Amino acid sequence: MTDPTASPASCDLLVTAGWVITVDAERRIVRDGAVAVTDGVIVAVGKAAELDRAYRPTRRIDRPEAVVLPGMANGHRHLLCCAKGAMPEGGTTLESLRRFIYPSFSSLEPEDMNVYARHATAEMIRNGTTLFEEPGCNHIDAVLPAIAESGIRARIGLWTWDQRGSGGDAGLPDWLALDTAAAIKRLEHGLETVQAFGNERIRPAVCVEGVTTCSDELTVAAARLAEESQTLAVQHKSTSEREVALELQVFGERPIQHTASIKALNPYTLLNHVTSLDLEDVAAIADTGATVSWNPSTALKLAKGTTQHSRWPELIAAGVPMGLGTDAENCSNHQDICRAIYLAALLPRDAREDPTAVSAETAVELGTLGGARALRFDDVTGSLEVGKQADLVVFDTNDYDWRPLHNPIANLAYGVTGHSVDTVLIGGQVVLENKKSTVFDEDALREEVEATDRRILKKIGIDPAPAWPVV
Repeated sequence: MTDPTASPASCDLLVTAGWVITVDAERRIVRDGAVAVTDGVIVAVGKAAELDRAYRPTRRIDRPEAVVLPGMANGHRHLLCCAKGAMPEGGTTLESLRRFIYPSFSSLEPEDMNVYARHATAEMIRNGTTLFEEPGCNHIDAVLPAIAESGIRARIGLWTWDQRGSGGDAGLPDWLALDTAAAIKRLEHGLETVQAFGNERIRPAVCVEGVTTCSDELTVAAARLAEESQTLAVQHKSTSEREVALELQVFGERPIQHTASIKALNPYTLLNHVTSLDLEDVAAIADTGATVSWNPSTALKLAKGTTQHSRWPELIAAGVPMGLGTDAENCSNHQDICRAIYLAALLPRDAREDPTAVSAETAVELGTLGGARALRFDDVTGSLEVGKQADLVVFDTNDYDWRPLHNPIANLAYGVTGHSVDTVLIGGQVVLENKKSTVFDEDALREEVEATDRRILKKIGIDPAPAWPVV
């Protein structure tokens, strides 16, 4: 409670709203609430009437019917290509990698990566994301300035591997594989580059590809680098039953079990996908303190068998730090964590025929604080609490997906998309206002990314035309 007799304190910004969902330790939802911000940091969260009396803000954002949520986290978002809708249909993950993703990845110049990074961060912010993890990019010197310009928080490293994979013609092409020593040097270079860039919103990661493409020596080196630098070793693991079978052929163990056996599974490990697990895998992840990014729309689009082989309720019950991701442009074809929240709430229910498998509250938490924990950013973001950075999203509730509005958690989990995001703050900086970027010229950016797409697609021989006749 504030002292009603005290003189008002100054603050930079006061945000008031009909509902403030804090995701704090008590999971409070403040009706007719407010958030006060000074120097980018939250200094108070409470009733709007009380904070109105307690603070004299330099600027106000008053949205009496809006819902305010902590900034959402995207736990898995490759920046390596755009070309939305251009990937050929009908391929497995490994087929899609060979036919489209890796050829486009290898064709990108630094200026292309800069364009794609600006477009991707703008799209994420437009949908309410204030933090993301890039599980492996190229031309990191061109990507970092784009991320910094956007204002978004990120964890990022250079994508690295040293084997073509066990799938023969379904594995990685030879021209993308480094030898082990060169791969370790690349990991070190990525780590040092992010550290030297010196932006407090951008933290490094040590990124290996992971699905039969990394030797034990490289995987162990990545784990060691991450622990020594107190960052995260990021790898794709157990992405489908098909890929589990490939790793069984190579290593004689399931992927998670093998990673644990070589001492590369620990609190500095972030596992992406883990769509196909057994109960021993769940126990290994929980016991070692590793974190997880669950990417539900990727699993659906690329037919990874998530309803048959996933263990999401067990991971949640085991207390594994876990968030949600949307993956590369053609793995989900959207960058909307609200849509991922929807799938996280519903897919396990159908898979288990259990309407209590994942609650709406748990799904919303996965999209906010859960993601911050998984990316080891929860010291500064993920919830609206005094002392944390002012990363928050203001939803415009004057649309059908929000009305009638009785329980905003239910709306968020089951009915809302990122299109109702109106305003986004990151560190107290307004980066989206009235659904428009305050950072980028969006019209110019769209033209730039379209031109880049056309050139890259022509270079790799992909015709993105619809299968239906265009007349």
